[in-house]
Amino acid sequence: MSSTAILYPAFAMFVLTMTCIFRLGTLRFFAVRARKVRLSYYRTYNEGTQPDYLHLMARHVQNHFEVPPLFYIGIIFGLVTGNTAMITLIFAWAFVAARVVHSVIHLTNNNVNYRFFVFVLSLVCLCGLWGSVMFPLL
Repeated sequence: MSSTAILYPAFAMFVLTMTCIFRLGTLRFFAVRARKVRLSYYRTYNEGTQPDYLHLMARHVQNHFEVPPLFYIGIIFGLVTGNTAMITLIFAWAFVAARVVHSVIHLTNNNVNYRFFVFVLSLVCLCGLWGSVMFPLL
């Protein structure tokens, strides 16, 4: 197996993040066009209000810049140190899968209990990824 295989989960996470960002942009464009929100709202985010679905999507996009950067750093450390064992790949792909499920839950029925469970699962996968990268170095 190629050591660069560790990059594929990072590419998948990038696609998920960019999909959410473009979806937010599209939703905002059509909301302004339909006069559901004033364009001036986006100047400082305090001139008026936006519909709840836009707030939810914006919060979801923001979430992609909170925990996932630790995932990307773990991937880079794994690549740089050559610690790209199968267990590392499994944890990386499991993290991405959990984040996809988290996105689906957050952007559909938004069941907080399920969302929290999947979020914790993604954190466990992230810790496993970091552990699998760090353990061989110790």
